[in-house]
Amino acid sequence: WGNERFTDIARGVPRMSPSLLSTRLTELRRAGLVQRYVEDGDPRYRLTPAGADLRPVLEHIGMWSQRWMHQLRADEFDPALLMLDISREVDPARLPARRVTVEINLTDVPDRYRHWWLVLSREGVDVCDTDPGFPTTVWLDTDPQTLTRLWLGDTDWTSALRSDALRLRGDRAACRALPDWLGTSRFAAVERVSPSLSR
Repeated sequence: WGNERFTDIARGVPRMSPSLLSTRLTELRRAGLVQRYVEDGDPRYRLTPAGADLRPVLEHIGMWSQRWMHQLRADEFDPALLMLDISREVDPARLPARRVTVEINLTDVPDRYRHWWLVLSREGVDVCDTDPGFPTTVWLDTDPQTLTRLWLGDTDWTSALRSDALRLRGDRAACRALPDWLGTSRFAAVERVSPSLSR
């Protein structure tokens, strides 16, 4: 469940320094939630049975936050975390047999977060913040707010395209299939409930 290499784990917590991440992993090992092992000279981290047992707890927290989170502040849209989450959740079984490269250009973000590439195939999904060198199949232009709302199920692709909040170009068949390929977050189907003012 999740990434095992230190560098991959670090990408999932982009605002955490490597030294702090190392400290946290050491603490999780001492608590018996994570074990460290070496494979081909590469140190890796894996959940212990006790750590794996926390999965339903964390998923319930995710469902709770999705149900009650009504408005994200501008500083809460994190392109790096969003792209990593999308890449982790995409089901390779839905993807085409041939490799498809999606170039994502985000507006209104610092330059280091502006360009992303998703390399999609049935063998898996890679997310890159540098050009992977494959021909681009689809170009997607949007802002992180729109992409986050699509991912969380707060809006749909048709509405985003009609409002010009999102633009797709490239291979027509791939553009049509992209929403199904990417899907939505596992928490997107959770029904949101607004707090009632009446008793």
